[in-house]
Amino acid sequence: MHDYFQRYKFQGDYRLRAVFAAAMQQRLATLAADCVVAIPVTPATMQYRGFNQVTGWLGTGLNDPVGLQTIAQTKARPQSQKTRAERLTTSQPFSLSSTFTVTNQRVVIVDDIYTTGRTIRHAADLLLESGAKSVIGLTLAR
Repeated sequence: MHDYFQRYKFQGDYRLRAVFAAAMQQRLATLAADCVVAIPVTPATMQYRGFNQVTGWLGTGLNDPVGLQTIAQTKARPQSQKTRAERLTTSQPFSLSSTFTVTNQRVVIVDDIYTTGRTIRHAADLLLESGAKSVIGLTLAR
């Protein structure tokens, strides 16, 4: 799994999205959700890498890929470069787009790797505070 993420996420080999795309989409289809939120990458990461590794798995095969919602993010340093202690003390890095509403919706947050759970917890807290009925996290690896 380490080699996979090294090539896909950090070296930008977008072709590797296909390795787990079907499995992620199948699992997502089993969850009762009104809304899917992919953890976003920063604009700097998007410019460097050219893609969001999570939406790479979800971008095809969904009934309504246009309905895939993302949350805006600002981040000083990537989680992968932080220690466990630093990750656990990270302040809220997310904000909701002004056009995005989750009121009374069942939301699934999709991320790539669950390490401390802090990224998903931040997103879940924000979504619940914004009126989501429930929030479930789905990751490829732990």
